[in-house]
Amino acid sequence: MEPTSRRRISNVSMLGFSVGFLFLSVCLSVAISPNYLQKFAIAQDQSPGSGSTSLRQEISNDVKDELALLPKYSPNSISQSLNYSHFVPLSPISNSPGNQVKLLLDYNVTESSILDNPINAIMEVYAANQSLIRTSSLPHPLNITSSEGTIQLATTLNDHNLKNITAVALLTDDEKAIPISNVLEARLNLGEMSNDS
Repeated sequence: MEPTSRRRISNVSMLGFSVGFLFLSVCLSVAISPNYLQKFAIAQDQSPGSGSTSLRQEISNDVKDELALLPKYSPNSISQSLNYSHFVPLSPISNSPGNQVKLLLDYNVTESSILDNPINAIMEVYAANQSLIRTSSLPHPLNITSSEGTIQLATTLNDHNLKNITAVALLTDDEKAIPISNVLEARLNLGEMSNDS
């Protein structure tokens, strides 16, 4: 056989091998990803000039719509004032031991985006030496349905050596991460009831 014939045959063999390998690769990709051809057809249909919205744009618009519906929590969303506070033993009133700290907070919504959205409230109780004794909050977030109202915070202290405390109250978002009101402080002696409204 002449050298040129051999070269021609080996070139044909290489071409056949390349075509076979390419065919095998396409078959494998279709087998691995059955939606490949469908996605390819959709991508071909949605050409830039067709005026159709891309999937990425639709998702972006959905996210913007969701964010627009979220309440705009900020430090000035609600103003609050102290309506009532006490630090009293529970024993004469009930069989429960301990001394109860209780605050009634009157609130007024200043940002309408808070309405119909959940908030929470935190009360910190400090001893006379300013050490933190207890932190409590609402058992469940509260949906604000009215522009004004009252929130109650209460906790029981079992340390009978505490004769005076300071209770600090703050309204927050439902996750208790963002403060949304002014801070209130009530200094109370044991047995003291105060109507502050």
